Amino acid sequence: MRPYYEQSGITIYCGDCREILPVLSADVLVTDPPYGLNWHSGMDGFLGECRVFGDNSTVLRDHVLVWWGDRPAIVFGSWKIARPKNIRALLIWDKGPHVGMGDLSFPWRPNHEDIYVIGQGFSGHRGSSVLAYNAISPNFVQRDHPTEKPLSLMIDLIAKAPLGDVLDPFMGSGTTLVAAKRLGRKAIGIEIEEKYCEIAAERLQQEALSFEFAASESL
Repeated sequence: MRPYYEQSGITIYCGDCREILPVLSADVLVTDPPYGLNWHSGMDGFLGECRVFGDNSTVLRDHVLVWWGDRPAIVFGSWKIARPKNIRALLIWDKGPHVGMGDLSFPWRPNHEDIYVIGQGFSGHRGSSVLAYNAISPNFVQRDHPTEKPLSLMIDLIAKAPLGDVLDPFMGSGTTLVAAKRLGRKAIGIEIEEKYCEIAAERLQQEALSFEFAASESL
């Protein structure tokens, strides 16, 4: 299968992950799959209609997790939907006080998400299971994807994952791949919508240009 993008150990495939995964191999799964919430944001902004492909059920998430098994994985999710059965630990992403409108009659904001840890081999500094990283709010910053995660959060998660190639079957705008690249790791991303493949490829190309510029400046 021909990659959409391939450079410096980072590969992108454009298509349905269910068709592409059987021919791939990787060591760590790091992904933000469709939660099954049929989510739709009222803040379309620069993104057009803010929906997530395949978010009407957990079929896509569950297909990938069954295929992956008990190997090391970091998977985002929501408490509103049944969690995967084989999780080892639950982390909470605190998205900050500037997001999470929810039901305005309710006295708490829904400004957190689940992160499921599966498998063995995770290591590093032993910190809190509550990870406080401000979400990318469309009120302040133009997002590349409606559910885009902060790069700093993804770097933190991948830095504690077992060594080896990183796989993200629901790549979106490529934040997982950019984080892996920053950490000097090889990574594979799959995305069904070509517009996000293009955005991810542009981000990765910019990463390469930034690295080359920094290297030249240090000479």
